[in-house]
Amino acid sequence: MCILTLICSCIAQRSPYKEDIYNRRSNKKKKNDKPNIIVIITDDQDELLGSMHVMPKTLKWMRDQGVHFNNSFVSTPMCCPSRSSFLTGMYTHNHHVYTNNENCSSPYWQANHESRSFATYLSNAGYRTGYFGKYLNEYNGTYIPAGWREWLGLVKNSRFYNYTVNFNGQKMKHEDNYYQDYFTDLIANDSVTFLKRSKQYFPKRPVLMVLSTPAPHGPEDAAPQYQHLFYNNTFHRTPSWNVAPNYDKQYLLKVTGKMEPIEQRFTDVLQQKRLQTLQSVDDLVDKVCNELWMLGELDNTYILYTSDHGYHLGQYGVIKGKALPYDFDTRVPLYMRGPGILPRSKISNMVLNIDIAATILDIAGLEIPDHFDGKSILRLIKAYRDPQNVDSKGFVKTRKPWGDTVLLERGKITGKRYKDMMREQKRTFLENPETRLLYATPKQKRIYKECAKPENQPPCKVNQKYQCIKDPKRKLPRLMKCRPGDETKDLMLNDNGPPCHCKKRRKRRRIARLQRKYLQTQMKTSNLRSSIKRKKRSYINSVDENSVPPVSPIDRRCRVLQNNTVSCDQILYQDADAWKNHKDQLDDMIQEYRKMLEDLRKYRRHLKKEKPRETFLSQFDKNDEFLESVGLPGTSPACKCDTNQTNFNARKEAIKEARKERRKRKRKNKNKKRKRDCNQNDLKCTIHNNNQWKTPPLWNSSYWNLQSGEKLRRRDHPACKRDNMDCSIMDNSHWKTQPYWTNGPFCFCSNSNNNTYWCLRTINSTHDLLYCEFINNFISYYDLTEDPFQLKNAIHDVNYGVPSRSRKAYDYNTTSSAEDAQKKFGNAKAISSDQYFGGRDSDFETKQNLQKFQGSNSISSDDYFGDNSSKNRSYNSGPDLQEIKDGVRQGVTKVAGKISSIASGVMTSLQDKYGN
Repeated sequence: MCILTLICSCIAQRSPYKEDIYNRRSNKKKKNDKPNIIVIITDDQDELLGSMHVMPKTLKWMRDQGVHFNNSFVSTPMCCPSRSSFLTGMYTHNHHVYTNNENCSSPYWQANHESRSFATYLSNAGYRTGYFGKYLNEYNGTYIPAGWREWLGLVKNSRFYNYTVNFNGQKMKHEDNYYQDYFTDLIANDSVTFLKRSKQYFPKRPVLMVLSTPAPHGPEDAAPQYQHLFYNNTFHRTPSWNVAPNYDKQYLLKVTGKMEPIEQRFTDVLQQKRLQTLQSVDDLVDKVCNELWMLGELDNTYILYTSDHGYHLGQYGVIKGKALPYDFDTRVPLYMRGPGILPRSKISNMVLNIDIAATILDIAGLEIPDHFDGKSILRLIKAYRDPQNVDSKGFVKTRKPWGDTVLLERGKITGKRYKDMMREQKRTFLENPETRLLYATPKQKRIYKECAKPENQPPCKVNQKYQCIKDPKRKLPRLMKCRPGDETKDLMLNDNGPPCHCKKRRKRRRIARLQRKYLQTQMKTSNLRSSIKRKKRSYINSVDENSVPPVSPIDRRCRVLQNNTVSCDQILYQDADAWKNHKDQLDDMIQEYRKMLEDLRKYRRHLKKEKPRETFLSQFDKNDEFLESVGLPGTSPACKCDTNQTNFNARKEAIKEARKERRKRKRKNKNKKRKRDCNQNDLKCTIHNNNQWKTPPLWNSSYWNLQSGEKLRRRDHPACKRDNMDCSIMDNSHWKTQPYWTNGPFCFCSNSNNNTYWCLRTINSTHDLLYCEFINNFISYYDLTEDPFQLKNAIHDVNYGVPSRSRKAYDYNTTSSAEDAQKKFGNAKAISSDQYFGGRDSDFETKQNLQKFQGSNSISSDDYFGDNSSKNRSYNSGPDLQEIKDGVRQGVTKVAGKISSIASGVMTSLQDKYGN
């Protein structure tokens, strides 16, 4: 007993939770050794729904002993695009992984981007690299990605039980035993084993590990010891929970109504299960940090904790999902601890998931490649050490300005949609005289400049070189040369309407008209245009009563046998002339017989039409016995019928009516609710069939009668189909572990086919803004300083300067440098949509189309928002910020002066020509 007490006391002394012992723990590694790097990334973990509040061990290690980036975002809130950006440090439009299916772990991805992940650079620099957990949604497990020495990759999407992994090149199948197969625990155990062996056999080599857990992604299977926790947790019920419908938002939120009670209950249960799965992640963080502490590597290790994107549970009435541009989907937790990081630090500068790859390379002392869109956040951490660089809100001021605007994007523009947008944008800026001078091509600018000159106005005068003709069918005017003879042509647009375009008379038509006139005079007929039809040969006109029929018999040289085969004389098979003569003869006979058949049909129609009134019965006497014998009417007395005999026609009608009533009664019973005995004497049940509901979501009873072995299709289920929506079904069999769902099935829609957007997210000490443009030309704008939960679309409450400068900021950052952007756009007030959506195809696929949104390639939101808000705000900005504002205002004033001078010149020329 004393020995056991002594051992426990020793363990307590070694506990890393005691801060004084932890501080006295000395790092045995040399200062110039490269640090270890460990990244822990979860799946679908939110920042705003309270998931981090239930992870005390993680907060103890990461928040209390590290830094918290409270404004961390992902560029695309979807699994595979976000993870691809995390690995490559590139935006979605650069690595081309737009969805969880398209290009996700495809051959193109493997050949062009997978080999350029941060793991490749660190592996070449001497790091022992290891990846454990979920990789990409469409990873098939047939290969090990480049750069990873130790590999434990999950095949396909997240699972906790019954999954397959690729373990160092071999596929291994796991079942549903918690102690052997629970995936979160498997990641923790294998990663710790790799860490131990690396430090045991390669003590001088640093380690890079990525631990990608499936939690809290579906199917939300928690460990058995945590399945009783967080009952009735309501952290997810934020002020935007069940706020629906939202007619001022995009299509998905317009058509989504308030949740039913069963759906509200489902969000509570789902929140409970998600928090339960995160308890195993909390244990994983604690286990890895304890192992580092035991190995003496904790002081020499950088640990990052984050998620691939956020999540929503009932926000705006959408039951569950991601992929929306709002903060609950795009904001993720980001904690970092390591050498040189002050405990309990908090940095409010904007950080994006593409910055993690650049940060890892910077920690390893490697140069950041040019194709990386992100940059290292170590700059913020180093600047945070000086209190003078940190303001009251936690924003860090760096020597090289840190950008405060990031890009949020989802999906891509189809070719057809891109052409429609370009066509609409071209029509828009050509109709506006101010914008067409700013965005017209050099050729169009030259045409507008020449057409504004009075000497180029139509009609052509003597010694005039050009004339500017405005064609109503064209948006752009035509600049045409004046040729000899054009002086007499008046093509000028007058006040009465469009110009008259006189067509030249064609000489050929004039000759034809003269020829017709001559023929009419000579032949004394007035109608020569009627076509002369060839009369059909008539058998009646060709033969008279005594003539021989034109069809002469021929030798039957072919005959049909009893077995329906045709046999002809051998001479027809041997002699080509005989074959041809006989064939021609048969063709003539066929034509003649066809004509005879047509005439016979005419005869029959004629006889039916000219039928005589008297019939063959007139030859009989009216009192003839023959008429009575055959039962035909005559003048004889009426027939005396048996009164008991049933009339045949009446009986036939009765049968028909009975059948009709039977069908009607059957149809009525089929559509109405019938009460039947449900195996109890005093209980009556109501039958609910497929015809009960006529509008979607429809009820499909075949769902409950699946054949053995048949797989249930939850997405796009026939009972839940809706146009333009991505809908699924939820039933009692969805979850295989406790707590179960027992409230029955229901349908829910988590996405729509037009939820493609491009957004600018801005956060600094004075602004907190979200500006979005959707694929269907819908625009939204939110000021989170006044509306922190994004409840109201304020696009109509601000003047045009806010959205126009938002577009300006977008395209300013698409160029390779700020100097190039300044030369290209100057200080123009607005920017066109084609530039906003990446109008240059060649640049759209390269880094030059959308370069880094931070550092020297970024502009502050003050530069493009300025004082354009609907309400004036007082800014406590320093002299540098004020200088920037003054410079921007001066540039805008200069451009406005130039536009005003151009407009005045155009108006002067128009007044000289057309008057007031």
